[in-house]
Amino acid sequence: MKKIRGLTRSKKKKTPFEQALEFQGTPLTTSKSIGILGINITNDVQFRGHLEGKAKLASKKLGVLNRSKQYFTSRQRLVLYKAQVRPHMEYCSHLWAGAPAYQLNPLDSIQRRALRVVDDPILTDGLDTLGLRRDFASLCVFYRLYNGECSEELFRMVPSSSFYHRTARHRLGVHPHFLEPLRSCTQRFCRTFLSRTVGIWNELPAEVFPQRYDMEFFKKGVIKFLRGRQRVGDISDVANVHRRR
Repeated sequence: MKKIRGLTRSKKKKTPFEQALEFQGTPLTTSKSIGILGINITNDVQFRGHLEGKAKLASKKLGVLNRSKQYFTSRQRLVLYKAQVRPHMEYCSHLWAGAPAYQLNPLDSIQRRALRVVDDPILTDGLDTLGLRRDFASLCVFYRLYNGECSEELFRMVPSSSFYHRTARHRLGVHPHFLEPLRSCTQRFCRTFLSRTVGIWNELPAEVFPQRYDMEFFKKGVIKFLRGRQRVGDISDVANVHRRR
């Protein structure tokens, strides 16, 4: 009987859960992927196909720039890269910033290739890494959520912080906007937007937060902090410095 029960249980686990979904009386059909704001997300919440498409498009444009670089100066090539190539790798990057490293590597390798195309270390040393831009975008979006500049449903998802006495040792050096970390034993959850961004948020210094809601003030403080964390001459993901992914 135990073997039979074990077999029936294993079959139940392998049987997919199917349920007819409706929205205001209209039946909804399942799809392998969905496009939202130019971002293609698969049904298992993966961005690999989307990132590969962005990498291919950016690679083609960078190839055109490389073949015609004899007609442009280094500064002009840098301007063209930032205007025509890089935006494809930064658009809505806060959504897929938590993707596995092997999915983000094609985009980061394109930036390394772009530095070779520009071929002027004096100009490219001040270029932010894509990892820094992903963290910067995530923090700016999270700042809006934290201050309620969003729907009520999104605002409720921001984790509240537990009360700590000011004299507690683990509270020393923590800014007033510290949030309770989201803990999980699964790597996929740790790479989600809220879990990953809360970790970087708690590392921010207190001086980046204005007394009242001020996005421009917050952006200036955050970009200064992230650039300070970025290692000089290292074009790898800033998350390696944070040790978050």
